[in-house]
Amino acid sequence: MISRAFLGTCAALSLAAACPNTGVAAVQVSQSGWQWGNPTPQGNTIRAIDFVQGRGYAIGDDGTALRTDDGGATWTGLPTGTSLDLGRVQAVTPDVVIILGGNGCVLRRSDDGGKTFRRFYVLTEINCPEPVAATYFVTPQLGYLLLRNGNVLRTTDAGESFSRVTAIPGTPGSAAGGNATPADALFTTPDAGIVFLSGSNTAFRTTDAGASWTPEPDVPGGRVWRMKAVDAATFYAFGPGTLLRSSDAGQTWQAKPADATITGVSCATLDLCLFTTDRGDRLLRTENGGDSTESITASTAPLFAAGFATAARAVAAGSGGATAVSDDAGRNYTAVGGDIAGSFQFGLRLGPAANIALALGARGQLARTTDNGVTWKAINVATSSDMRDTSFSSADDGYALDVRGGLFRTVNGGASWQPIDPGTTSAPQAVITSGATVLLAGPRGIRRATAGGQFSVADNRARVDHFDRAGSAIFAYGTNAIVRSTNQGRAWRTVKRPGRLRNLEMTSANAGFALTTDGRVWRTTNGGRRWTDIGAIGTDDGLALAFGSATDGYLTLGRYPADSDVAYVQRTTDGGKHWRPQRISAGRFPGAEGVISPTAGRSYALTSTPSAGTGVFRSLFTTATGGDFGSSSTITLSRARRSGRTVTVTGQLKGAQGGEAIVVSSRSGTRWTEQVVTAGANGGRFTASFRVRGRATFVARWAGDSGRQGAGSIALKGPR
Repeated sequence: MISRAFLGTCAALSLAAACPNTGVAAVQVSQSGWQWGNPTPQGNTIRAIDFVQGRGYAIGDDGTALRTDDGGATWTGLPTGTSLDLGRVQAVTPDVVIILGGNGCVLRRSDDGGKTFRRFYVLTEINCPEPVAATYFVTPQLGYLLLRNGNVLRTTDAGESFSRVTAIPGTPGSAAGGNATPADALFTTPDAGIVFLSGSNTAFRTTDAGASWTPEPDVPGGRVWRMKAVDAATFYAFGPGTLLRSSDAGQTWQAKPADATITGVSCATLDLCLFTTDRGDRLLRTENGGDSTESITASTAPLFAAGFATAARAVAAGSGGATAVSDDAGRNYTAVGGDIAGSFQFGLRLGPAANIALALGARGQLARTTDNGVTWKAINVATSSDMRDTSFSSADDGYALDVRGGLFRTVNGGASWQPIDPGTTSAPQAVITSGATVLLAGPRGIRRATAGGQFSVADNRARVDHFDRAGSAIFAYGTNAIVRSTNQGRAWRTVKRPGRLRNLEMTSANAGFALTTDGRVWRTTNGGRRWTDIGAIGTDDGLALAFGSATDGYLTLGRYPADSDVAYVQRTTDGGKHWRPQRISAGRFPGAEGVISPTAGRSYALTSTPSAGTGVFRSLFTTATGGDFGSSSTITLSRARRSGRTVTVTGQLKGAQGGEAIVVSSRSGTRWTEQVVTAGANGGRFTASFRVRGRATFVARWAGDSGRQGAGSIALKGPR
C-alpha cells in the first residue's frame, strides 16, 4: 500500500487526456442533500489531500470531504455526516478511506469510495474521552490508532474491534508516564512501524506489532508534526522548520533545508515532491528529495493541501475551497472552478421557470442561474445602489428595483437595462411581473402598469412591502396587512392575517403559511378566514418560509442549538406535522428569502461566506431532492411526566448509534425553550426535563448524519 504514489505510464496518460482544466460536478455538502453552486467546486477550506491509483480524496473545514477521479478537474462532495473540521485523510485503497478530525473525536471510514461513512472506535464525537492523535492502516483490515494519551490500538478487522498494545514511551499512557503526544506513525508491514513524538525529534520503532518500542537513535534535531511514506523505504518527517528524509525505512534520517512550517508532503517520484506550509502562501517544489526547493505561488487564496494524481498531474487546494491543477509536475497551475465575487445579502427571488433563480446584491448587482443552480453569473444593473427586488416574466424580460426606488427593465436577460418611471416619488418596496403587467408595492398601496405603459394606482389602502405569487393569484403584504388579487392586480381584496407578519408563503389562492413576528408558523386553507397554529416547529428562531407545494416547504432558522454559526433549515413534507432539520453550510441566512422553492423538490439557498469575510453573502446552493439525503429516520416522544413544576419527557431516535445530538423543545406559552440532549446507545433513547407552567407542548428534532436524514417528532401535549 505504501507504494501507491508510483502510477503506471498508461494510467498517467489516460488521466491527463481525460482531464480538462475546469469542470462542473455536483459537490454535496457534508450533512444533507444540498449542493454547492458558488463558489465552485465548493466554499470550505481544504486541509489535506491524498491520492491512490489516480483517485483523490480531499478533506477540510466544516466536515468537508471530496473525491476526484479525474485529477482534480471535477469533484464530488461526500456525506461525512459531521460538521466538525477534518485534518487528516488516508486513502488506503481507491475505495477505502480514513478521515480524522474534530480535535481527535471524529474518526470515520468509508469502504465504498466515500458514498457512505461509518464511525469507528470514537462514538461520542464531542469531548470524547480518548481523542485520537493519528491513524495508519497497512491494509484495509489491519491498522493502528495512536491515542493522544499515547496508548496504541491495533485492529485486524477493519476497525470493528481493537486490541490495546504497548503505549508509546514518554506519553501519559506509558509505564513511566510523561506528557508527550504521538505526532504520527508509519508502518511498512503489519508488524513494523515508526512513531514520532509531537514537536520533537524523538522517535520509537516497533517490529512486533506494538508489543515493544525501541528508541530510534541519530535523528537530527527538529520538531516533527507529521510523516509521509513515498514507498516502503522512503519516508519524510516534517513540522516547524523541519524536513527530515529517510531512505531506509526510518533507520537513518537526513535533515533537509526548511525555512517554513511544512504541513504536508506529496511525491510523484522518490525525489519529485510538493511541500505545503502552514501559511499557504506558497508551495515548495523539489526535484532532488528536498536538497533544494523552488517556491511557487499557485493561487491568490492560500493553498494548504497538495497531491500528485500522476507523475505529471498535481492538485492543490485551500482557503475557501480554492483549487488549482498542474499538468507539468507541479510547476504551473490553472484554477478549477471560480467565484462570482460581490455580495448578495438581500435574498433570493424566483425566476420565471424552476431552473432560473436570482440573488439580490450590493451596488447594482444581481446573480442569476439558468441551469438549476449548477452555475451562477453576475449581472450588473444600471445603478450603483443596492438591489431591493427583481422579477422576470421570461428568461429575457425582467425588472429590477433598487433601494432608492429606481426601477429598471431588461429585454435581453440583463445584458442592458433601461430606467423606468415608477410613477411615484415614494420609493417602491417590491416589484412583480404577471405576463405583460408589472406591479409595484409600497410604501402604501400598489401601482400597476401594462404593456410598458404608465403606472397608475391599483390599491391605495394597505401598507405593503412584499409580493408573493401562488399560481394565478398575487398577494401583497406587510407587517399589518395582506391583500390578494386574482386578476393580475386590477382589483385587490383584504385577507385576514394571524398576527404581525414576518413572512407570507401562499401555495394557492386560498391556502398557505404565515410566519409571525413572535416566531410562530400558521396555516390557512380557506383564504385566511381561519389560521391554525402549527405546533411542531419547536423554535422561535424562524426567519422565513419557502414552500414549493401545499405540503413541501422550509423554515429557515436564525440559529440551531446543537450547531452554532451554521445555516439550518427545517423541512416539512406533510404540511407542517413534522419538521426535520437540514444543515446547509457554515454561515447564516440573509434573513427573508434565504431559501426559495419553485417546486416540491427544487430549491435554492443563499448564506454568508465566512472565508470571504464578515457580512459577505455569496455561498449559493441548490437541491433537486428537497435537501434530503440518505435513509429516512424516525424520532418520537413517547411520554411526559410531571413532578411539581418539572415535566420530564422521554423519546427515542430509532436506529441510533449513540451520541447523536437531539434538540428537545418545550412551549407552555408563546415561546419555545430548547435544550440539547444525547441519544443513548441503548436504542437511541433520550430524556429531557423542563420547568413549565400549565400544560406544555414538546417537540424533538435531530439533524441527521452520514447516510441518514434528519427527523422531527410530532408535537406532544404534556400533562396539566
